[in-house]
Amino acid sequence: MPDIGSITFPAQVTTIPSQLRGAIIRVGPNIIILPAGVGDSELTELQISRETVERLSVTTADLPRLREQLPEGLRRLNVRGPKVTEPRWPEWDEDDDLSVSLQGVAADTISHLADLGRTVTVLEIYGPEVTEPSWPGWDEDDDLSVSLQGVAADTISQLPNLGRTVTLLEIYDCTDHTTGSLEPLTRCRGLQYLSVTAAYLPRLRGQLPEGLWRLNVRDCPDLTAGSLEPLTRCPELRDLILSGGVPDTVSLEPLTRYPGLRYLTLSGGVPDAVLDSLSGCPGLQLVKSCRELCVLYLHCTADTGRAVLTALKKADLGRYSDGRPRTIRLYVPGELYDQLKSQEGGRVRVREWLD
Repeated sequence: MPDIGSITFPAQVTTIPSQLRGAIIRVGPNIIILPAGVGDSELTELQISRETVERLSVTTADLPRLREQLPEGLRRLNVRGPKVTEPRWPEWDEDDDLSVSLQGVAADTISHLADLGRTVTVLEIYGPEVTEPSWPGWDEDDDLSVSLQGVAADTISQLPNLGRTVTLLEIYDCTDHTTGSLEPLTRCRGLQYLSVTAAYLPRLRGQLPEGLWRLNVRDCPDLTAGSLEPLTRCPELRDLILSGGVPDTVSLEPLTRYPGLRYLTLSGGVPDAVLDSLSGCPGLQLVKSCRELCVLYLHCTADTGRAVLTALKKADLGRYSDGRPRTIRLYVPGELYDQLKSQEGGRVRVREWLD
């Protein structure tokens, strides 16, 4: 078996030298890259190493041959298409379940993962053109976390074939997705966390699962006046993150229809006009309407931060639905925290926003 363990590779990507692409490649003691056309000899050699192999890369065509054959200690599996020469390893699941990355493969490859005899908790799917992936922010409490990056429109329709409940989904750079191709999301009953760009929101109108409780909207400069309207389908929404800077043409008024909203994050810069519903007329509309709101993360100017804090202290915050007096924690960046901490009072607490 060729040994290239002396070569230093990037943490998440391993290059297959052209002269070795027809043989098993062992990268150090616990990483194996199987060539295309896996035969009995390769499977036998894999079985010999089954207790030590932690990372394994295999071609799409050979994946069915690994049914019930995965090494016991395997933690990361890469499945690559015919044009992939650099396996990209998935993020490691610290619970010792199996993390899988699919690179440049057909969407129906997903269906084979259910037959591997292992529990998959992290799935990263990369299209053939992805060269600079975004690393997902996984939540260790999720059942199955999926990241889609630059994949075809039919990929989402294959997710039910995993035989697992997708609880977290992150979508990056999937430009050919349409409202129709996103319709399968409505059948993802267990989907709780979704991360998309602001440009995606119009396509999600009517497609969001009702059980969604956490939504991260990235690249918010692309938000338009009606961008937040699709959220009206999510009565269970509790945690909303608007990141990258919210334009002053966007109103937070649609959020007043979510009485269960508990956490609101406005990061990357927030124009004063956007915060009118927090600090000005018509008198803390958002805070008053969202009776469960207890945490605000604000990236704003010092003047706006002081205005929000003053308005919150003066407001009648009422009680939570369980009867407890409502307290609001206001998180601001370090430089603003130093100015506002001494001004907290009543049922408003100022906390430092630590990235």
